[in-house]
Amino acid sequence: MAYRIEQKLTLIFGYLTPKQKIIWDLKSSGLQEVAIAKKLSITRQTVHKSLDTANLKIGDALQEIAKINKIDIETLNAQKGFLKGYSNHFKTPAFVTFSAKNGIQVWYKHEGNCEKCKKIETCRSTLLAEAKDRNFLLLDDTSKILPSKLADALFAKIAGEQNEHTKED
Repeated sequence: MAYRIEQKLTLIFGYLTPKQKIIWDLKSSGLQEVAIAKKLSITRQTVHKSLDTANLKIGDALQEIAKINKIDIETLNAQKGFLKGYSNHFKTPAFVTFSAKNGIQVWYKHEGNCEKCKKIETCRSTLLAEAKDRNFLLLDDTSKILPSKLADALFAKIAGEQNEHTKED
């Protein structure tokens, strides 16, 4: 009797299969399709098809999360795993990110008091992981930057904007 292992595809990870997630992660970290194919011992065409499928799934997942959170979409880039929009409910810009490590995360711009928040280190480490996954160089000692400012720098970088805490690669 043969057993089939069922894999659970979840919204938080964009409904990607494990292989699609690995390929998307390698591409988002800067590897070219040929290098990914060589690294994984598969054809470049397989990589290309997997990326096309992954990007469609990620785009759908980002839009689904925006709809669930009532975020009006302004910009969507599945290849970068990024959605920028506006939350009418919270009256603030909103960002939805996807990375292979953190899955989908929803962020709302705010000028909160990060120093008194119990989740300051969780937010900081998640944002730094997002930057690392994208090979982004953030300036300054990141342990001293408040997560709200770190988020501003990261989202500006993803969106292709310059910020005082980022540097061009």
